[in-house]
Amino acid sequence: MSFSLNRNFYRSSMKTVKEGAAVILVPAQSLTRKAEAFYNPEMEYQRDLTMSALRVYSQSAGKKLSVCDPLAGTGVRSIRIAKEVDGIEKMVINDINPRAFRLIKKNVKINGLKRGVKVDNKNANLLFLENPRAFDYIDIDPFGSPLNFIFNAGFALKPRSMLACTATDTGALCGSFPSTCFSRYGIMAVKTDFFKETGVRVLITATMLELAKHGLAFSPVFSHANHYFRAVGTVSRSRSALSRQAGQIRLLTYCRECCYRSFEIAGKCPVCGHGLDMLGPLWTGKIKDTAFCGSMLDDLTSRNFRSTRKLRTCVKEIDEPFYYDVHSMCRVTKKTPGKIDSLIEKLQNQGQAASRTHLSDTGIKTDASYGEFIKIL
Repeated sequence: MSFSLNRNFYRSSMKTVKEGAAVILVPAQSLTRKAEAFYNPEMEYQRDLTMSALRVYSQSAGKKLSVCDPLAGTGVRSIRIAKEVDGIEKMVINDINPRAFRLIKKNVKINGLKRGVKVDNKNANLLFLENPRAFDYIDIDPFGSPLNFIFNAGFALKPRSMLACTATDTGALCGSFPSTCFSRYGIMAVKTDFFKETGVRVLITATMLELAKHGLAFSPVFSHANHYFRAVGTVSRSRSALSRQAGQIRLLTYCRECCYRSFEIAGKCPVCGHGLDMLGPLWTGKIKDTAFCGSMLDDLTSRNFRSTRKLRTCVKEIDEPFYYDVHSMCRVTKKTPGKIDSLIEKLQNQGQAASRTHLSDTGIKTDASYGEFIKIL
C-alpha cells in the first residue's frame, strides 16, 4: 500500500502541527466541511481530556483495548491515543473522505505506527456493522449531531466498553431552536438559564435511548460544554442499570420569565403566573462520576497539564440537576449579584448542599428549592 499523496493534495498548502505526542500534516484550510481533512486546533483541550479519560479507563479495565475513531479527519485523536495511552491493542482509524483517508495513512507513517493500526475509508455506520462487538472504545465526533451514528455504534461496542460522543449542533441541544431539538432528538427543550446543562443532558439522554435498543446502559463518567457538548461514559449490558436509568429520565417544567423550575407538571408558574414550558424527557441523574474525574485530575496533575481548573470544579461539584445561573436569577429578581463563593457558603450554612458547576462560571448547583435560593439572593 502506497503512503504517497498526489500533487493536487499538496497544493492545498499543508502544514506540520505538533499536538501532544503526535506530529501530523494538516491542510492549511481545515475547518470547513469542504476541507480535504478536518482539523480543529481549538479541540486540542477536548482531546487532552480524552487521553486522560482513556488512560484512567485502561487502568481500570484490566485488559488490552481495541479503539475505533470512525470520523477521524486527520487522524490526530487516534494517533495521540496510540502514542499516549498504554494498553492499546488494536486501533481502527476511519474517514469516508478519500483525501482524509490518504492523509491519515501519511500521518500514521510519520508517527511510526504500524502494529495493530488499521486505516479505513468507509461509511462510519457500515464500519460499525462490519465489526460486531469489536471495540472497547468508540469516539463519535462529527460535524453537527452524532445521533446518526450512535445506534449502529451499539452493534460494534463490546458488552463492557466506553463511548464518547461530541455534538456541535449546540443551538438545537441547548434549546435555542426547540423544533430542531424535537425533530432531531425527540426531546423538548427551550432556552433556560442552565442552557449548557440542558445541552449536555439532551445529548446524554439521546445516547442512552439509542444504546438501550441494544440492551446497553450508558453511564456518564465525564461531560463538558464549550462551543460543543461532549459526554463520555461506560457501556454495560445490564437490565438492572437500564431499569434504574429509566426511572431518572423525567419531564421538567420551566418558567422563562422568572427561571422557576420543577418536576411537577403544571400550566402556570406558581411564582409569577406566566405559562410554563416543558422540557424532556431528560436524564436527571449524574452527568459525571466523581471518582473517575478525580482519577483524571490526578493523571493530568502528574503530567503538569496546563489547565485543570474545570476538572477540579467537576470533582467538587454536587450531583444535583439543573444549576441556577446567578446573573440570570438576579436579573429576574432585580437583585445585585453577590460573589458566587459567598452565596455557596450561605447556602451551606443553612444546611443546603451547594457547589460551583464546571458547566458555567456563574452557575450554582444546590439542593435548595427555588424559594430557598431566592431568599439567599
